[in-house]
Amino acid sequence: MDTNRIKRFATEARNILKAGIAAKITTLGFNKKGNVAEEHRPQLMQGGTLWNGQFYTEGFYHQWMSLYNRIQQKGINEVYEEAAYTWFNRLCAIRILQKNNLCSPVLQYADAARTPIIVDEARQGHLPQMKEDIRQRIVELLDDDTKVTEQFALLITAWCHDNPILNQCFGSMADYTELLLPNDILAKGKFMDMLNHTEFITDEEFQSPELIGWLYQFYISERKDEVFAKKGKFEADEIPAATQIFTPNWIVKYMVQNTVGRIYLDNNPYETTLQKKWRYLVNQTEKPTPENLLKYNELTDLKVADLACGSGHILNECFDLFYDLYIAEGYGRGEAIENIFRHNLTGIDLDNRAKQLATFALLLKACQKDSSFADAHCLPNILTMPKPWNEETDENLNDFLSLYFQGENTSSQNEELAACFELMHNADSLGSIMKFDISDSTRLLVKQTTDYWCNQEIMPDAVRLQLPAFELILALTEKYDALVMNPPYMGGGNMNEVLSKYVKANYEEGKGDLFSTFMLLAIDRLADNGKYSMINMQSWMFLSSFEKLRTSLLKNYHIENMLHLGPRTFDELSGEVVQNTSFVVAKNKSDEGGVYFRLVDGKNCAEKKDMFLQALQEHTAKVYYPNVPQSNFEKIPGCPIGYWVSPNILKIFTSNLALSAVASPCVGLQTADNARFLRSWFEVSRSRIGFGFENAASAARSRLKWFPYNKGGDVRRWYGLSLSENIIDWYNDGEILKSFKPAVIRNPGYYFTDGITFPRIGSNLFYARILQPGFIFDCNGPSCFPQEKKEYILGFLNSKVMQQLLFILCPTLSFQIGDSFKVPYIGKNNDYINHCVQQNINISKQDWDNHETSWDFETNPLLAVNENTYIDNIRHEEKLHEKETDKHICINPAAPQLGSLKWRMEQYKTKWEHLFMQLHENEEELNRQFIDIYGLQDELTPDVTLSEITILQQGEINIADDSLSWNDEVLMKQLISFAVGCMLGRYRLDKPGLHIAHPNPTDEETASYTFNGQSWEIDDDGIMPLMANDCGFSDNASYRFADFLRVVLGEELHVENLNYVEQCLGKTIEQYFVKDFWKDHKKMYQNRPIYWLFASKKGSFQVIAYMHRMNAYTVERIRAKYLLPFIEHLEQEINKLDLRRAELTTKESKQLQTLQKQLDECREYHERLQVVAEQAISFNLDDGVTVNYAKFGDVLQKIK
Repeated sequence: MDTNRIKRFATEARNILKAGIAAKITTLGFNKKGNVAEEHRPQLMQGGTLWNGQFYTEGFYHQWMSLYNRIQQKGINEVYEEAAYTWFNRLCAIRILQKNNLCSPVLQYADAARTPIIVDEARQGHLPQMKEDIRQRIVELLDDDTKVTEQFALLITAWCHDNPILNQCFGSMADYTELLLPNDILAKGKFMDMLNHTEFITDEEFQSPELIGWLYQFYISERKDEVFAKKGKFEADEIPAATQIFTPNWIVKYMVQNTVGRIYLDNNPYETTLQKKWRYLVNQTEKPTPENLLKYNELTDLKVADLACGSGHILNECFDLFYDLYIAEGYGRGEAIENIFRHNLTGIDLDNRAKQLATFALLLKACQKDSSFADAHCLPNILTMPKPWNEETDENLNDFLSLYFQGENTSSQNEELAACFELMHNADSLGSIMKFDISDSTRLLVKQTTDYWCNQEIMPDAVRLQLPAFELILALTEKYDALVMNPPYMGGGNMNEVLSKYVKANYEEGKGDLFSTFMLLAIDRLADNGKYSMINMQSWMFLSSFEKLRTSLLKNYHIENMLHLGPRTFDELSGEVVQNTSFVVAKNKSDEGGVYFRLVDGKNCAEKKDMFLQALQEHTAKVYYPNVPQSNFEKIPGCPIGYWVSPNILKIFTSNLALSAVASPCVGLQTADNARFLRSWFEVSRSRIGFGFENAASAARSRLKWFPYNKGGDVRRWYGLSLSENIIDWYNDGEILKSFKPAVIRNPGYYFTDGITFPRIGSNLFYARILQPGFIFDCNGPSCFPQEKKEYILGFLNSKVMQQLLFILCPTLSFQIGDSFKVPYIGKNNDYINHCVQQNINISKQDWDNHETSWDFETNPLLAVNENTYIDNIRHEEKLHEKETDKHICINPAAPQLGSLKWRMEQYKTKWEHLFMQLHENEEELNRQFIDIYGLQDELTPDVTLSEITILQQGEINIADDSLSWNDEVLMKQLISFAVGCMLGRYRLDKPGLHIAHPNPTDEETASYTFNGQSWEIDDDGIMPLMANDCGFSDNASYRFADFLRVVLGEELHVENLNYVEQCLGKTIEQYFVKDFWKDHKKMYQNRPIYWLFASKKGSFQVIAYMHRMNAYTVERIRAKYLLPFIEHLEQEINKLDLRRAELTTKESKQLQTLQKQLDECREYHERLQVVAEQAISFNLDDGVTVNYAKFGDVLQKIK
């Protein structure tokens, strides 16, 4: 089944129907908010209804009022949704019935005018069964060929009510729904046209009972996106959309065959025919002992349920398996189906729509086996949440119970049932997890009485209304032989108050997620020796929040087999976040080991399926793990389900202390308002930041406001933070943050202490790096503070041994702090390891500090290349040659070419290739050392791919096929960025590091200076044009950059150097500054630019201003010094051409047009800029770029 095509159909259909219904509601007098003007209300009159000057039947008035009341009750958007879904649901269901030859082709077109057959036949006198007043309305309409849509609405509504399958599955439509059939429903390209001529759904797919479920899942997919987008807790009516997901069919077969199928084979051990048919059945390593065998007498005794059945996919697979069992035992088709519906299968879902679809899908499957079920005389047992008892509108509950039980009930039974009815007030939130605490005698009474009423054709209305409640009580107090489910996935943080409170009170071990709640529910609802299977999130297998659940499961029950699916199980869900497992649990204890299949490396669902089937046949290594004792898991801290762990590693866990014994991890603070308390370090004045403080007391005494903040950061080992290097407002020991109630301050005793940090959210690998003194740390940048062996521990954390051990405890994207440091630790005194680690830190720090987003940046690395760099590179080549050949050579160096930018680039790349490979060599050597220390030579190799080396990560290199190549463009852009910093005074050529990074620099700070014997000027106002060379400004960026190269590299190779820059950029320097510089700057500074771009709409005029040097007069200076002169320049150029207008060439005419457009653009910009200039805006750097940038409105280029 091509789900992409089906999804496209469902989502397009939803939008088309909603738009059509919105238009229809408007024609009925309602505005967009659902209000109606008095003159648009219908008036009930003698014999009919007057509306909008026309006369209608009395029925129209009641339909319109019903619609009005529904809109007032639910809101107009909800009515759109209800009506759109109702028509989508009914018409798709009819189309499915047609394609399965279960009804006449009422929806097909009878002619080229797209008249539906049902309308064409009505015009010939063939009408479906309907009420007489409806018949009269249709007869009146049939004479008017312009009212085909109204005719179709009435006829198809009557047809749905008359069709047994649709009526039993979906019930009656609300009386106003007919009014909301879109006027364009039959138009070309609209819904009926899509349905009749769809290229989205094949005839084969129409035969599948699964189709209706797929359509529903995709129909509500946009609603699901809306629910997740709003974040926070899910309301009761949002739970169905938030938790619907369709299980891949082969996984459903696995679950059904290894529960229901396995129970049947345990009782019929000599059955082979069916066993061969069940491709996904896992062979047992041992036969079950008699005490662990679930025995039954007849097939009708086997009770199976899906307590979160959705649209019935799993129940359909159960049906197929039971049908085969009955046929194999000699039952007829009809008897088999009736037994399945009446005795074997139960489905429950809190979504009434899903319940309807599950009923439809099962009934369709029954009809495909035996068409006599098309009259819906026997229905599957699918339940949803009943309407709750209402004491205010319904009769007294005790009186009703006496009526229901015909006086056979006792007061204590009334109390038990009253509690059940009270609980069902929250059924829309709780669904199947409701626990009805009733005695065996009460349940027997409910069962007997409910069976009695179900066999009665006539019963009191109150009994008829409450029968579903009693059926639900019975279903949720039944003991099932097998349960098969894909339960809803919903973290505790998304649960609404009702659901969260109930789960915590009744399913404490499973409160972390709704799927884990269902794991406990499954055990509760299973008969002894029964089996349950489900597919859910793998997090319960590993995370500490599910440890109690795991421990209880391992202690009391038996995992018979498991498919560890990992990511990419559901093809419609992308990414690594949803990681799954499917498994079978028996409600008994067993010494028998479980069988596990490791399918996590499958790139998609189909590949996982193939891996599983191959492993079943060939017992594939590293996929197939048979006979794994559950006791193994108890040997690992936290009892993770580490089925793949070797005996050697198990011994390591049991024989050594945990890493936390020597390096206990700490979680940092949460500000609860990052926008208020955090900044990127380059946003504020450097003089306000406190670097390198070793304790809180000295930091507080400094009276500084901002301090370095470790927020987790990027994928990086050994040294470095996030690209934006955060700082936090910790003035006076964080007094403001500490008084901010939502904030959480954790482990303040470790603030400013040197240690080791690692990200909480990671990639597939664990990365740790040194944390220097002076940092406060975040909850996403947890840290540890070992008293000794810090380098050794950091080396271990970054080793493959750590990765292997950690993956057992925490194979998820989120590294749980406690779990991470439960790994076994073998401490050694090893100077060689310490030396390698220190060298790795030094190399990584050099790389980090080569970028101007590091607060320890000194100068651009191309300009740092000198004679020593050259000599070091030569010496390295000599050593490398000697190492590879065992022969010493002496390279005679040519004279260094310090004036050549190309030569500098070559030396820089050579140096960093050496350092990159040194880091690579060190990491492999550290792996080798720790593999030896832990005795894992047979399980791990020390190899590290080049892509795992975490320096040169800002675009400088590409790694493909384990080889390294350079991006010269990136290196050149970094040089240009540094050059602009020198032009505006952020850096100096003659001194390392920052120069002006604060407001109001002194004259001395902005004075020109000498470098390489030449004078270099710092821009006097921190403003510089980024414009074409013919703009008329001598301080235009491209001119100034040419001067920069001349000053730093000399005059001799100046032209060659300029050409080399343009070669690397792939464009002229002028083009780069005009089109790309600010985009790259914005990206480099993580959308917190320090050079602000003042630009007209299309960029004809654009200048940058250095944020730290801006003041209240900056905008006026831009206007007076740059914009007005540029406007004057344009006017002069236009006048020159105007004087020669009669003799202009085509090229010159186009140039004149361009200049005129630029002039108009700049004049319009001047109007806006002048308004801002008059405001004389000043700002506080502490407020950050986002706040301050916004103060200037649309005279600045947008950041996002």
